[in-house]
Amino acid sequence: MKQKLLYLCLFVILAVIGHSYIIYRFIHDGILFTGPNDGMEQMVPIQMYLFDNWRNGNFFYATDFGLGGDFFTDLSYYFSTNIIFIINVLVIVLFKVFISFDTTDMMFWMTNALVVSIVKSAVAMLATYLYVQYISLNKKIALLAAFIFVISPIYFRFTVYWPFFSDVFIWLPLLLWSIERYLKDKKTGLFIIIVAISLINNFYFAYYQLLTGVVYLSVRLIFRHHNDIVSRLKAFTTLCIVSLIGLGCSLAFFFPAIQSFFNNRRIPFEGNVDLFEKFNQNTNIFYDNYLIVLLFITGQALFSFKLYKHYYFKLFAIFTTILICASFFPFIDQLFNGFSAPQKRWHYLIAFSSAILIGLYVKYFRTVSIPNYIFSSIISLGFIGVSAWYYDDVVAWVWFAPVVSLIGFLILLINDANVKVKLSNLFIFSIMTLGMLVSIVFIRNQIYFEDHVKRANTHYVNASLFNTPLQQQLVDTMNGYKQGDERIDWRVNEQDNTPMYQQFKGLSIYSSIFDHHILDFYYDELKINMQEESVSRYQSTNGRQNINSLFSVKYLMLKNYQHNIPAYFKNIKSVGQYQIYENTLNLPSVRVSNKLYNARDLHEPIDKEHAMMDGIILNGAGTPYADKAPNLLNQAQITYHHIDRKKHKAIHVSNNDNRVQIHIPQNLRNHYSDFYLTVKVKRGLPDSNFSVKINDYSNNRLFNNSTYRTGIDTQLYRTQPDEHGNINIELNPTGNYYLDIKRLHGENYDHLKAASKQKNNKSHYTDIKNGVKVKLGPHEKGIASINIPYREGMIAYVDNKKVNPLKVNYMMTGVPVSQDSKEIIIKYRPKYWYTVSTISIIFIVGSITWFIRKKYKNK
Repeated sequence: MKQKLLYLCLFVILAVIGHSYIIYRFIHDGILFTGPNDGMEQMVPIQMYLFDNWRNGNFFYATDFGLGGDFFTDLSYYFSTNIIFIINVLVIVLFKVFISFDTTDMMFWMTNALVVSIVKSAVAMLATYLYVQYISLNKKIALLAAFIFVISPIYFRFTVYWPFFSDVFIWLPLLLWSIERYLKDKKTGLFIIIVAISLINNFYFAYYQLLTGVVYLSVRLIFRHHNDIVSRLKAFTTLCIVSLIGLGCSLAFFFPAIQSFFNNRRIPFEGNVDLFEKFNQNTNIFYDNYLIVLLFITGQALFSFKLYKHYYFKLFAIFTTILICASFFPFIDQLFNGFSAPQKRWHYLIAFSSAILIGLYVKYFRTVSIPNYIFSSIISLGFIGVSAWYYDDVVAWVWFAPVVSLIGFLILLINDANVKVKLSNLFIFSIMTLGMLVSIVFIRNQIYFEDHVKRANTHYVNASLFNTPLQQQLVDTMNGYKQGDERIDWRVNEQDNTPMYQQFKGLSIYSSIFDHHILDFYYDELKINMQEESVSRYQSTNGRQNINSLFSVKYLMLKNYQHNIPAYFKNIKSVGQYQIYENTLNLPSVRVSNKLYNARDLHEPIDKEHAMMDGIILNGAGTPYADKAPNLLNQAQITYHHIDRKKHKAIHVSNNDNRVQIHIPQNLRNHYSDFYLTVKVKRGLPDSNFSVKINDYSNNRLFNNSTYRTGIDTQLYRTQPDEHGNINIELNPTGNYYLDIKRLHGENYDHLKAASKQKNNKSHYTDIKNGVKVKLGPHEKGIASINIPYREGMIAYVDNKKVNPLKVNYMMTGVPVSQDSKEIIIKYRPKYWYTVSTISIIFIVGSITWFIRKKYKNK
């Protein structure tokens, strides 16, 4: 027990040493171990949001999750089912009993990320140590391999930007250890636990674990170790069965996670993918790579052919060689990413295989001949020397590499056994030191680059580009003057998770996965334009008054340079660079109507807006909507300037001063205050990012091959003619485009004004745990539409009588009510929650019972 405790302390010390450069930069320079973009804008706000909801006993549904939704299911890709984060939360809650700290402070979560990384890396070292010690029967070698693997550059890259990615550094070695334990000892308990944990922790990396486990097991069954005691057929069938048991144990968490994946909206990747990547600085994984750097010892080991007689050395030499070669094939990147866009997220497997290979090399290298050692050293050292010369970039660790090689050479020259042992310890220490130097250089060059240092620091966290006390004060003021079901449209620059960390009910979210019905609503039904095109997010309303009112947006806050203000928002406050606007034609969050319109008959966004204000839209039911807005395009005059028009809507833009001018007649300008312009634009050759500028509004679009492109080329722009009565469309940069000006509609807001004057149809909801409670005002018999997203799994109670809620208005929640109904309560659980939870409990209890009985029988 004492020795185990010493090893735990040793791994913690090694983890701190591995993070020493990061700790130094954090204390000395205030540089955060949380990257800009995904780290600061996604990971930390999501952690903070989940902690706040869990602390208040809310685990599934919240109306402030963007426009609202099931955050348990949708955030399973991140942290809602993440075992490490759940443990982290429990520890924070426990510590808060004894220590006072502010979990609403962003800096708390930035600091927490560093602490968690240190602890996680210590656990990962322990897991790797257990596996390597099992196959190598050598504690020093196991310690070396564990340290090299966990402090490898890719661990830090994962953790800085996507901390849940680096959880696999724990689960991978434990998975392989559990396979080995079964093949050699017939023990299946650990395998079931690791399968269940992998499926619970993150469904995306559970797929990686599946691929890795299948390949590893297949190789181990084909090429058996002499200590294996289980036959091939029995091993295959048994591990398949216990895998299903692990799946059953995890089902309560895994099933909602898989639902989130299938409920997500992602366009199929149709970009061009090369068959083979060229060898260059970005693909040279032995020298200052942006993703992973392998120690040169890997090369020495691969060229030590005498050592291939050892089973595990040969196994990992082959694995390492195959994985290195695979890194040049984008198809492998696609395979691990579910045959979608290529993503290099599987390279931790190269780091793992290389670390094990280095450990086994150190164990056996004393049997290598001196000529072979010199040969392998020259090739390996020569390769990094040539790389440094060719790239004209000599990194610091290059000078230490020959020292490591020299120590190994001295060991081979000396015959005295005691001296060899001491030098072997020095050799291990030198390799660990080299691994540290490689990681420090990587962190300095590839992680702490200029943008990271500029934005991911303690000053920036409290600056106006991220979060300031003044911003929070203004948000708190707006929260105090609005009702709980009303929203605030405010984002700090392009940070769509601002509502999560400034704690208000907003309109935006930045998350790789959320319910597709909301994006269908944004992209297809209402065609809400996002100023910066990107997947994984939705934001604001492009200044469209009707949508703001339909979602009960009470306040809009902008900075001085932002001017996309909806028609009936008036300025009520100006503080510094911030302007606050109030919606003067807001609508209640709950409205009852018996005017039901069929969605199939509605095609234009403006008609859909009007129908939602006049009544309620249903799928496949209701009457046709008659009051449709006319297309005004044939009444406008369109002229082209510095644009060469070709066949089939193709154009060539030859001048940056280009524009398509749509002149709006005076009578239309007098009748309508806003215009909705629908345009389809697609970039031709040369492919590049481009902008569509509609008068003073600039919409930035992504190049055709971009992984983050939405694939929505038809956009609707709310605009107003300039002083000359013109709507100008400008495209930049120059080149070829497809341009189709489809429709022009006018908006005078008569429907909104009529809806806002309805005095007998104003009801509101209040948030309750995993749902909402509605107090109904005077109303007629009909359907109550509540402007929160409908999700399967909702249960509604009208005056304590259970009714089935409906999806209305494309994504909102509807509940049938009578004229006398007083109260609606909506509760939510993920679909089939009780069923899958029951299955999980049965499998867990059954597994524990079976193992207890087995252990009792063995006694």
